Amino acid sequence: MQRKFLFLLASLLLLPWRLAGADAVSPLAEAVEYDTHDGYFVSNRFEAEAVTSFAVLKDQASFDQVFGVAMVMRDKSHRLPAGAFDRKIVVTAIHRGKAMVTYKVDGVVAEGGTLVVRYATQVKPDATAEFACPLIISVAKADYQAVRFLENGKQVKRLEVVAKLVRPADKTKQVPLH
Repeated sequence: MQRKFLFLLASLLLLPWRLAGADAVSPLAEAVEYDTHDGYFVSNRFEAEAVTSFAVLKDQASFDQVFGVAMVMRDKSHRLPAGAFDRKIVVTAIHRGKAMVTYKVDGVVAEGGTLVVRYATQVKPDATAEFACPLIISVAKADYQAVRFLENGKQVKRLEVVAKLVRPADKTKQVPLH
């Protein structure tokens, strides 16, 4: 009788998490220290026709294929330090179109071998200009097999991380990394 009660209690406690599906973060997830970076523009050679792009970048050469340094006077941008890829990887989400998109990171956690990035976006439409707005996050290197992007509470992308290749789970386009 006591076993049935404990099983029922455990099932009820886990029910909300199971009902939430892919958009939920496991209650057992561990917080991951992260840093956000700015002061970069998105290369017009990186998936230029895509409305959104997602990538995991493991080295400086891959980062340089996606981003360039945006220089302005009295620049106070928070860029990656020299040698950052010795200890870190970068995960990025990019929105393109006739709107300025800003990001607020709600948190980064590890669920086993999956890195989960939770963030909110704010969109300001502009009929006269085109934008490519990146979210750039660095985290310590670890043995991640996948990265999930949860935007405004909904999963928008899952990338499988395989050796030096990032492969979107929906098998659309592969982004080679060096």
